[in-house]
Amino acid sequence: MTGASGSSTSDDSKPPFVVAVVLTWNDHEMAQTCIASLYENDYPNMKVVVVDNGSRFDTITPLKTAFPKLTVVALDKNYGFTGGCNRGLEKALEMGADYAFLLNNDTIVDKRAVTELVKAMEEDQQIGLASAIILDMGEPKRVQSYVGFVSPDRAYLRRPDEGNLLSEAYQVVKDTEFASACAIMFRCSLMEELGLFDEILFTNWEDYDICLRYRQAGYRIVIVGTAEVQHRRHQTTGSTSPFIVYYATRNRLICLFRHGRFFRIFLNSPFILRSFLWRVRAYGLGNMACHRAFLNAWIDFALGIRGEGRAPSSRDDKQTGKKK
Repeated sequence: MTGASGSSTSDDSKPPFVVAVVLTWNDHEMAQTCIASLYENDYPNMKVVVVDNGSRFDTITPLKTAFPKLTVVALDKNYGFTGGCNRGLEKALEMGADYAFLLNNDTIVDKRAVTELVKAMEEDQQIGLASAIILDMGEPKRVQSYVGFVSPDRAYLRRPDEGNLLSEAYQVVKDTEFASACAIMFRCSLMEELGLFDEILFTNWEDYDICLRYRQAGYRIVIVGTAEVQHRRHQTTGSTSPFIVYYATRNRLICLFRHGRFFRIFLNSPFILRSFLWRVRAYGLGNMACHRAFLNAWIDFALGIRGEGRAPSSRDDKQTGKKK
């Protein structure tokens, strides 16, 4: 058994050591539900870390009160999804984890999910990342994210099973080109070799980028259909807010020119431009705040502005009136 440094652990009779990392921002209620589901898991050798990503109010006290054994990483400001996750993954490495299980705070983990993920990764050392099957909340169970296919020359992701009813056909381990970062297990010995999330992205497209990097290095990415995780969508950023429009647009362009081939990008330009227009239609032609965010994303990409950039602060989905 290898630990984070790739050396043998001191007690080979123990199962691999897992550190579950939960990232939260301005929330402790959803995080508490997520953490409770982790402590209810049947996996025998796991610790839980919560990363508070610079919340505006105290999220740590209620979580530590509910879970005294919880390890806390409290950040002084919001470092984005990428930075917050990286601080948690670094903590997992510091703790000597064999595997780090990264989770959004708005997830609920099935009782056997951790065991099933570890089992899959132990069976093949070429598996670098393993994701749970992501399900929508509620009944009947519907697939939110399963196998994904990526087109680097288009910076495009296709998930054909999204919205399907869950069935026994999904209860297998399947290779995938993409796995969602909301519930993904890392092999810790590879994190030092391949790096963590790219913090110039701040938030959005970070999982697309890291999946391509792992595959380019020759490692498998799998979806473990027997490991179920339920996920509430868009609880932090909204789905069509100016905030997420900015990052979704700028970071797609970054990933397109990082992983795509210039000549193929040129050939695919009609498709790429059309898909950007679909994005405009999604947030509404009269939504001027999102139009400005969309335009600034293109400008900042061209100017080389990275990281937090000039993203608008608004996380409101104007079409629904839903506050994020």
